Amino acid sequence: MRERIAAALAVGLALTALAGCAARRPPDFAPAQGEEIERAVESWRAAVARAEGLPPSLLLYQARLTQHLGQWSGTLAVTESANRVEASLTGPFGSPIATYADGQLKGERIRTLSIGPEDLRSLLAGVWKRAEPRVRGVRAGDALLVWDGEPAVEGVLDVSGARFRSLSVSRPDGSILATYSAAFDPWPAQISIEESASGARMKLKLLTRENLP
Repeated sequence: MRERIAAALAVGLALTALAGCAARRPPDFAPAQGEEIERAVESWRAAVARAEGLPPSLLLYQARLTQHLGQWSGTLAVTESANRVEASLTGPFGSPIATYADGQLKGERIRTLSIGPEDLRSLLAGVWKRAEPRVRGVRAGDALLVWDGEPAVEGVLDVSGARFRSLSVSRPDGSILATYSAAFDPWPAQISIEESASGARMKLKLLTRENLP
């Protein structure tokens, strides 16, 4: 009797776990038709125009970096312009944690995180603007945009808001996933960036921004 009860409980827990996984699985995108494709591409163009209008800026973020068992909190200061992207991550009282230069975030106690300057600029601006994308599908006001080639990129775009909800970049040296969970004004207010090769995840909340000459 006890064995039957235990078996029934095990089956119940397994079904519950499967249901939970199904609930977390994102719904599929339906194939996009003519007008849907046109609206999605026009929305993407509006998102690109916003990003291209961003001036050179000093961006100050509240930051939390996790990597395997390590976790660091502090402030990320980013100097961003058309020619360069540099950043420094500091902890309490200005203690240095990591610096970003030449496409790499390096620190004494962290595994190097590699994101090219152009890719980082795109992720911070919340847009991907290399050539016109294919519209792979639509779902509840969102469009799934795809860029083939190297790197391969997918982005989920809020069509009416002309802003990306996420950008996924597939590279031979590790994938990058950026998600945007707040408004763009005009920079994304909150960003979560995951980089698979280093096992790093960085959450950023924009505190202040200053236009540079």
